[in-house]
Parts: sequence; structure tokens; C-alpha cells
Amino acid sequence: MLLDGLAAACTSVLPDATVIVTGSLALGDYQPGKSDVDLLVLSDAPTDGLVEAVEQAWSQEPGEFDLRVVPYAVAARPRRRPHLALGISDYGDRFEVERDTEEADLVVEFSVCRQLGRSDVIGSVPDEWIDEVGAAVLTRWKTIADDAPDRELMALTACRIWRFREERVHCSKPAAAQWARERGAHVAYDDAAVRTLLDRASG
Repeated sequence: MLLDGLAAACTSVLPDATVIVTGSLALGDYQPGKSDVDLLVLSDAPTDGLVEAVEQAWSQEPGEFDLRVVPYAVAARPRRRPHLALGISDYGDRFEVERDTEEADLVVEFSVCRQLGRSDVIGSVPDEWIDEVGAAVLTRWKTIADDAPDRELMALTACRIWRFREERVHCSKPAAAQWARERGAHVAYDDAAVRTLLDRASG
């Protein structure tokens, strides 16, 4: 499986690595061939050679993934825009590599990992920071909701943002959609339904 190859690539290059599965694999809605493999890697080691090791693992088992490397101190003491040492993503036709940048949405990954029991290596993240990231996503999506190619993703993510704002719980997309339906939301993937969900998630 791609997950195993990526994890092995990380530990081969980063001897101190802690590899944490996040995203749909951790939250229970992973769909082979459709979902990304998401990994948060904590390490203080130099990342030289990691891109090549990941590319080698991917060549043996292709698939979309998002891998992020952050230092242990960054995870232990989160801030609003955590430092990302290295990010590697596959989008089907290309690899995207980011180095030494700041990523606001890392706080969401940190929060998910803490909910999954990794408070031993990841410090507390204020819920308000998660709300800020969610609000920024919703604001951006409202400008493109009509005729957007990813209506399903937008609708389901809006449900997740909404549930976290109301209950402070991270959950899978199907669980969030069911939660929204129980509150009278019409979870569908047409323009009108998506726009309504974005509005409701915004509060």
C-alpha cells in the first residue's frame, strides 16, 4: 500500500521520525482510488533526500498523497501559522514541493491528531484557530460555489467545518453529512445546496 511505502521512505531518511496518519485514513472515510493518503511527519533531521525517497515509493505504488514534515518543537508548541519544513503532495499529474514556509491549516492537522490521541507529541490548539481556518475556506469557496467542479468536496467539508464549530469534534465526511442532515440540511451537490451549506457552516 502507498501508506507503507511513504512511511518507510520517511523513516529511511529521517531516523528520528514520528509518522502520524491523518485525514480520511485516520477518520474512517478513506476510499481507495479516490482519497488521498495524508501523513504528518515529525522530525528534527535534515530532509535532504526525502523527496527522492518519496518519489521512489510512489513509483512502486502510485496514488494521491499529502505528506508534511514539521519539527518536534513546532508540533509541541503550535502557533496560528506553524512552520512547515517540507511538504510533498501528488496531484495525479505532478508533484508539488514546498520548503520552509508557514501553513495555517497545519493547526487543523494538529487538532485532529490530538483528538486521535497524539497529545504526547502535539501541543494544545485553540479551537478558535480551527474556526479561523474554516472561515477562510468558506469565504473563499463562496466566491466560486456556482459551477464549481468540486461541489461534493465543498459540501462535505462545509459539514465538517460546521460540526466542529458547533460540537468541537473532528469527524469523517460521511459522518459530518449525516450530522448535518439530522439538523435539517439538504446535503446535495448542486449549486444551490452547496451555497446553502456554505452559508449554514459560516454560522
